[in-house]
Amino acid sequence: MRQRLLLLSALLLILSLNVLADDTHQHYDPNAKLGAVSFPVPSCSADAQKPFERGIALLHSFWYEEAEKQFKAVAVQDPHCAMAYWGEAMSLYYQLWNRPDDATVKLGWELIQKAQAIGAKTPRERGYIDAMAVFSNTR
Repeated sequence: MRQRLLLLSALLLILSLNVLADDTHQHYDPNAKLGAVSFPVPSCSADAQKPFERGIALLHSFWYEEAEKQFKAVAVQDPHCAMAYWGEAMSLYYQLWNRPDDATVKLGWELIQKAQAIGAKTPRERGYIDAMAVFSNTR
């Protein structure tokens, strides 16, 4: 259990590093340059790689709603991409603004269960999914 909590803490730290929060209100620009992201997901199709990385960039930029849409699109494009459901679940948790309510935690847990049922091909991907499972199932 301690190892899972450490893994979750590391995951949350990684996702929040090198990000500066902007306190001005901005509208999402789908053509916005978000910076370079390298987040290989071998369990997903090659065509899903770039859209997945855009979802990660959106998540790092605190555009949670847009990140959620991006990960949903990845899941439609590649329904066997377990990490798309992980990304969607990650997009539900607005770490800087509030704690997720029970309905949000329930949805996150359902998404993570879907990711676990699909399965990931690499230990790294399974680690991300397992870390989110600990968070989603401990509230």
